[in-house]
Amino acid sequence: MITIISHGHKFGNPEANFKFDVSYFKNPWREDGIREEKNIEKRKEMITKFMKSQEGLEVFVDRVVSLFRLIHLLNKDENIVVAFCCSAGEYRSPVIAEMVGEKLGANISKVCQGVNSKL
Repeated sequence: MITIISHGHKFGNPEANFKFDVSYFKNPWREDGIREEKNIEKRKEMITKFMKSQEGLEVFVDRVVSLFRLIHLLNKDENIVVAFCCSAGEYRSPVIAEMVGEKLGANISKVCQGVNSKL
C-alpha cells in the first residue's frame, strides 16, 4: 500500500519514505479571486483548476505515478508513505496528492490529507 499525504514545511519534517517539495509551483492563495472566495467547495474547484493549468504539473504527476507504480510492483508487501510538501500544506500539495492518488488508483494507494489542508 502507498499512503500519500500533503504536508506543510512549517509543521516540520513529515514521516515519509519519499518527500517531494512542490513549493516551486505557483501558489493559488496569491490569486485574489481564490483567496476571497468564501464558498469552500467553489474555492477547492478554483484551486484545483489553477493548479492543473500550470505548465509542467501534469508531467510531474505522471512521472511520479510511473515511479510509484514501479516501486509498488517491486515492494507489494511494503507500506510506503509519500509526502507532497509546500509552505503550509494547504493548497498546492493537497491538489497534487489527490491527483497522484487518483492516477495510482484505490487498489494501490490511499490519500490522507494533513490536518493543515484547506481542501
